[in-house]
Amino acid sequence: MNYTEKYHLPQWDETDRIMRTDFNQMCADMEAGLNANASAAEKAAELPYVVGSYTGNNALLRDFNLGFRPRFVLICGTGQRSAGQVNSVGIVAVGPISDFGRIHLTDTGFQLDSNDNGFPNPKVNSAAYDYDYIAFR
Repeated sequence: MNYTEKYHLPQWDETDRIMRTDFNQMCADMEAGLNANASAAEKAAELPYVVGSYTGNNALLRDFNLGFRPRFVLICGTGQRSAGQVNSVGIVAVGPISDFGRIHLTDTGFQLDSNDNGFPNPKVNSAAYDYDYIAFR
């Protein structure tokens, strides 16, 4: 019998005899893996923050649904990669008492507004730029 490379799941050949023990072990291994993933997801939900990343797309409005209203959001632009060069776009923060014209806190996350609204820089959703964010509960 052959096994998959990554998860070691049985891959029966046509001539292999299917054994109950092999099948039961495969199911037990999958159950253990699913339980481990569920446990990790529960622990992540308990963290006081959420991290993520996105690539800018120049959308006029762009919503990020986090499932909660953040108290503070920090966005770091990692830059546009072209011709071997990385152009930094800086760090932007927004919180309950600091309203940056391009990032708005919402009841379910945050929204990016690519209108410059009098704030030409730093950009928070420029096409082909990579961004990372951390949103605190």
